[in-house]
Amino acid sequence: MKKIKLGLPLEYQKRPEYFDAHNVNEDTAAKNAVIESLLRKYKVKSVLDLTCGTGSQVFFLTERGYNVTGADFSPALLDIARNRALREKIDVQFIDGDMRTLKVGQYDAVITIFNAVGHLTKEGFEKAMRNIHRNLKDGGLYIFDIFNLDAMTDPVVTDLAMCVQKEVNGTRVYTIQCSTLDRTNGILTSYDHYVLQKNVEKPESFNHKFSLQLYTAKELKEMLAKNGFEVLGQYGLDGTEFVADKTMNILSVARKI
Repeated sequence: MKKIKLGLPLEYQKRPEYFDAHNVNEDTAAKNAVIESLLRKYKVKSVLDLTCGTGSQVFFLTERGYNVTGADFSPALLDIARNRALREKIDVQFIDGDMRTLKVGQYDAVITIFNAVGHLTKEGFEKAMRNIHRNLKDGGLYIFDIFNLDAMTDPVVTDLAMCVQKEVNGTRVYTIQCSTLDRTNGILTSYDHYVLQKNVEKPESFNHKFSLQLYTAKELKEMLAKNGFEVLGQYGLDGTEFVADKTMNILSVARKI
């Protein structure tokens, strides 16, 4: 069987200063609020964000009284998060580490949000599940989301295309992205074209591609059960009822057993 390479978006490591321009938008706070409502429902107090990036969920939850630790395998993104914490005088810890291997302690909940697990192979995700299990208290929650393979019709994949213009520290960032789907293997591949221009200087342009491993809700339940979890619920990323062939993102809540 051919080994599938997934890769990462350009801004994860090579252009971290543009991570938020690509990944944080007007919907982010609403999505974070859904996550917080689930944590509140299950009376969670301590949270480990194992794929925190620049800290979107970490800062959101810390401001609402949760004891949160952030971790990521990208030192560049963690530097941005740490600098924000210093600038805004927010007392929060950020740790360098990989969700598949990092052992921090035992928390009420672990989160990996915004398709983060899609950057792992299926084997890698199961390894991450086992490690997350070790970082949870008895009965602790694992909350994560991933695109729903069953809902990825051709029109949906086509509609993922975007053309975005933003400004970051005086640099205009133009991003064009479109995607394809290998349904047999559940691999969504995105093709990005970036143009960066500071004032009227000569623009820089970059082409890049990366892939995400997608899952069906049924497949996630089977994988979680195999690795020591009981699924408590599956939802849309906006908190709505999950519909197997309609909901684009699966937000799963699982309990350590």
